[in-house]
Amino acid sequence: MENLDIQKPCVVQTPQGFSVSYKNHLLYSKYNPSKSILQTIEKLELLSGSIIICKSPVLDYGLKELDQKLPENCLLIICEADQNLYQFEKENLNLSELKANYIFPSPENLKDLPLKLYELTRKNNYKRTIGINFSAGIQFHEDFYKNLEKACVDSVMTFWKNRVTLTKFGRKYSSNLFSNLKVMGQSQPINTYLKSITKPIIVFGAGQSLDLFFKNTDIDFSKYYILCVDTALRPLLKRGIKPNGVFIEEAQSIITRSFINKIDNIHIFAGLSSTRLLSHFIKPQQISYFMTQYTQSSFLDNLYMNFPQLVQNPPFGSVGLTAVYYALLFRSSTKLPVYVVGLDFSYSAGLTHAKATMAHLQRLIQSNRLTSIENHAASFSSSSIKFSDKNGQIFFTSPSLKSYAETFNNYFYNSQNLFDASLCGIPLGIERKLPNPQDLTVFNNVRNDDEESSKNSNFDKETQNKLSSYLENEKKQLKRLLDLLEGKIILDEKDLEKEILKIVNQREYLYLHFPDGYKFTYNQSFLNRIKSETQAFLKYL
Repeated sequence: MENLDIQKPCVVQTPQGFSVSYKNHLLYSKYNPSKSILQTIEKLELLSGSIIICKSPVLDYGLKELDQKLPENCLLIICEADQNLYQFEKENLNLSELKANYIFPSPENLKDLPLKLYELTRKNNYKRTIGINFSAGIQFHEDFYKNLEKACVDSVMTFWKNRVTLTKFGRKYSSNLFSNLKVMGQSQPINTYLKSITKPIIVFGAGQSLDLFFKNTDIDFSKYYILCVDTALRPLLKRGIKPNGVFIEEAQSIITRSFINKIDNIHIFAGLSSTRLLSHFIKPQQISYFMTQYTQSSFLDNLYMNFPQLVQNPPFGSVGLTAVYYALLFRSSTKLPVYVVGLDFSYSAGLTHAKATMAHLQRLIQSNRLTSIENHAASFSSSSIKFSDKNGQIFFTSPSLKSYAETFNNYFYNSQNLFDASLCGIPLGIERKLPNPQDLTVFNNVRNDDEESSKNSNFDKETQNKLSSYLENEKKQLKRLLDLLEGKIILDEKDLEKEILKIVNQREYLYLHFPDGYKFTYNQSFLNRIKSETQAFLKYL
């Protein structure tokens, strides 16, 4: 007990049991090693569908008691970030005696744990994540454990937030996708834009920093390639700036109000699940479609496998992030700067968007003696979050906007020559910098041909025919499914189930918007709803 300066974990005797000495620290109390963790386990109130992250359980203390206390459908994660302790635990923990499901990832695989939990949640209907400190072994990697637990909690919450979104909009996303697929063959492949832009790029969002930017900068916009989100189109056109491209992901038709201006020679970059009305008033040749993976599914995987010209992007949740994602892919060299303006993810008291946006115009239309132009409800609602913005001013945000900012920082923090040119809003994890004359020097040193010269072709005839065949096959399979469900095709029960599963398992769009649609269930209630959706999607097709 005198010399605890041990670099490898070592079991040591104490008056009331065993502790472990490691790096000059006892990992359990020398008086009563098991007392603390057993008290923690005793106080736990656990619900079905829980994931328990057992952080640094160096000895078996508490694991058996936790296992006995678990309700149904729970998962234990034996989590050890220290390589030496991990090896010690592999040799000393009696995990085979656990009745509950568990996983024991190696330290190098812990970084992938949040993604793994997302998939496990989808398959097993887990609903929450709880972290428990089993020993003082966490002190050697405290920040790592803290960040890992948060990432795991966020991963499970993200799955359920996505489920709520899919329940509300899933059918619309999928019906829009098939409607847009019918005109995609006449559109311009988005992959013709990859690595093609030879100018510095500015991406405009619709936050109030847009107004400040134009008030405090004076640049020649013709020297830049201008991209914007749908709601920023009106403010730009009002200032005499015609963007080269507009990004849209909104599934609901109300967004078409942003496009009532004359938009000839402005290219539209649209998500396949965005509003189907877009092609009703914009020529398909003026549109390039991309594919946002709004759900993990076989039918989207199959679509991408059949049409590799489609470019996929993660489901960022914010069209502003999607625009930045593609701006970085469009530039021909990482030397070319990309500036972000108007992605504020926040607002000052009374304001939510830049002037001339639909939100601002709507307030002007609705204002009267009783309703002011300012939107104070957004700033002072019960869910609003008050903070100091990048200039120390009082700003407000919401949980969803804050999560978009966090996603931006996590995804783009390491992007070369990506700059924040917004003059207010949530601080972004990239360098703050305004466009300047040096950009044009970089422009002159990069290949300087005409970006638009190569963008005049539609999908080739072979791809157009393949699209038609794909849609015809979907109709054929759905008609067969409907015949199976209506009893027009007579099979024994076992073969009937096999045939239904064969079709439905490749077409999750039939049920992903059901409240219980995170997985297919073969029962009469579920099949009745599938039948109704099959009839609906046959009409969409």
